[in-house]
Amino acid sequence: MGEMAPVRTTLPAPTAAGRLPVDVYTPREAPRGLALIAHGRSGSPDQPHMQPVVRACLGRGLKVVAPHLPNSPAGEGAGRPDRFTMAGQIEALGHVSDWARASLSAGSGCGMLLVGHSMGAHAALRLAAEAAPGEIAGVLAISPVVSGAALIAARARMGAEALEALRDEVPGAFAEWRGHDLIAPAHRIAVPVALMTGAEDGLTPPCDMQTLAARLPLVVSLEILPGQHHCPTGADYARRLGAALERVIAAGRRR
Repeated sequence: MGEMAPVRTTLPAPTAAGRLPVDVYTPREAPRGLALIAHGRSGSPDQPHMQPVVRACLGRGLKVVAPHLPNSPAGEGAGRPDRFTMAGQIEALGHVSDWARASLSAGSGCGMLLVGHSMGAHAALRLAAEAAPGEIAGVLAISPVVSGAALIAARARMGAEALEALRDEVPGAFAEWRGHDLIAPAHRIAVPVALMTGAEDGLTPPCDMQTLAARLPLVVSLEILPGQHHCPTGADYARRLGAALERVIAAGRRR
């Protein structure tokens, strides 16, 4: 598909990672808005659970900005994976957000839509909590990490080997991640939010989504995907993803 071929640009990264590749996808028709998508800690925009996000946004006339966030072993951004921090993820996404709003014409004058997965969804919601009025139109959060402490607790439920694996992957996680939480600032996210997670997701389980949803002012949908784990895939996921995206867009236009 011609519309799926991105234009690559590289931004100077705001952290020690050094560079930040960004893929920009443009729909066939004149864009009706702008979407910024954020992958998770070990992710990239090219992964099977992220490409349906790109297609859903393009299919609804949105120009898509898809950064390769730093410190991911799967992406093309710089930085060692063992030096990943939640603060760095949030900072890098904010940097791309500022660049996209300043440099790319969305065509509609509306705020930007944020779509994230896992740590990327956490970062997107944190940006929405801190954004000025009108900057963000809405958020679609897929398997969002509600807090660093909750994610560490999820690993603990999986057993000692899962905790030791995390210690090997990101030695600083146990200290740095505990300082990041979405539940406390959730009431400041004054834009439409759609939440989605897999029924079998052990990292960001449905109970975490329900806790977060109870604190958000405007939840337009909460989807629990049967049989899906942390990185959902398949036709049912793509269909539900598109429907949730449409609810966020429609709610944003009514505001």
